Order: sequence, then structure tokens, then C-alpha cells
Amino acid sequence: MRKIILGLIATVSISNLSFGQATLEHSYTSNYKFKDLPNAFKTETGLNYYTVEGTNIMKIYNSSHNLTNTLSIPLDNNYRLHGIIGASDKLFNTNSTIEFLVFTYNTIDYDYKLVLIDQNGVVLQNFGECYDAYIIKGLSDDFKLVTTNRINTNGGDNSIYKIYSLPGTTLGTVSVNRESNLFIGYPNPTENNITITNNLENGKNGTLEVFDINGKKVLNKNVIGEENGEINLNVTELSNGIYTYKLNGQTNRFIKK
Repeated sequence: MRKIILGLIATVSISNLSFGQATLEHSYTSNYKFKDLPNAFKTETGLNYYTVEGTNIMKIYNSSHNLTNTLSIPLDNNYRLHGIIGASDKLFNTNSTIEFLVFTYNTIDYDYKLVLIDQNGVVLQNFGECYDAYIIKGLSDDFKLVTTNRINTNGGDNSIYKIYSLPGTTLGTVSVNRESNLFIGYPNPTENNITITNNLENGKNGTLEVFDINGKKVLNKNVIGEENGEINLNVTELSNGIYTYKLNGQTNRFIKK
């Protein structure tokens, strides 16, 4: 009997150690499907949170989960919200106003547009049509914004990369920060095939998954990690539109035209 009691005590002790370490503090509901940034971000005053409701209504909450701002993300005619890739109060300026980098896309030709807005929904800068953007940190704690757009020259498709110096130092969570492994596909947009960087460790197995704009899985491919490897994916049979691809915990998107 003693052994049984000791066994029960040990089981309870292990259970107490294994579970109950996280306490639910608050919960938010957001129907914003295509986001790149977690809904929590850091500012000088502490953690902040946001949700997106409907097609473009953003609500910002402070660290006590009190609503501080409600704004309408500006959308041009035939454009929809696609992604938010940065939130910071010190990266894009030196004051305490929160700014967001926002991707929208045209529902007719699926071109992306990138704008910088503040916490009141005011457009601070329009970066025009570009299908990708990321922020990278320099050696001297300086930050750069890199945007990518496709251009047609001499009958061929090329990409143009624009480098912007950012005035501040970040306190927020910024995505996509590509100081480490790149996870990209090219050409983008594409008609038939896309080549995607393989972010798996050498010899590891994984599955590349492709989802349409409604979140439905439309393609998957088993891959093996190779040093400096790439994945060739045939997308000829896909309908024109925007697609998200995932592998090894990383996510990116491409346009099929």
C-alpha cells in the first residue's frame, strides 16, 4: 500500500510540474487571416496587442488589455488587406506614435501595395507596388527596409530592390527580419514554376505546403534538406491568385498569374 501511495504522490508531483505553468490572462478574437506579425508587439510603454475586424478595422490594446485606438486601415478601390509586417513606436520615427507596415493587394490583377500608417490610420508613406518587403538590422544598430518589385525589361522579368534607411531603433516585434535564413521563392509573380529556398537542415525530411487565399491546402511536396538546396515547384495547374507556402515553421507567399 505504501508503494502505491508513493506512486500516486510521484504522479501528482510530475503532473504539477508538467502542467499549469501558463495562466490565461486575456483572449482576443480576430478574423484577420493573412497576418505575418504576431498580434502582440512591444513598445516603450510595454506590450501591446491588436486585432483586425471585418475587412480593415484595427483595434489596439495596451498591456492592461484596455482599448487605446480604433482605426480604419486605408484601402484603395479593389484592394484588400493582406498582411502587416511591422509594428513599432521607435523604428519608423523617434516619437511615441505606433506605426505599421501594411500590405494590400488588388483583387483584379493581384498586385501588392505597401504603405506605412500610424496608429490613427494616417498614411505616412506609400512605397507603391511591391510584392515583398523585409527589415534587416545593420552592424551599428541601424535598420534598413528592403522592398522588392518586379519589372519587365527587354522582354524578361527582373526584380528591383529598393533600400530605405530607417530613422529609429526598434523596440517592437518586426517581421520579416531576414538576418538569418532567407525563405523566398522566385520568380514572383510566376506563371508555371517557382523555385523556393530549402530551409531544412541537411538530411532532414519535411513537407512544403501551399495554401490558397482562403486557407485551403492546394499543393504539398515532400522535400529533403540539402546544403544550399532549392525546391522546384510546378504551379501551372493553380488558378491565378495569391498563395501562401510553408516549410519548417517559415511562411512566405507568391502570386500565380
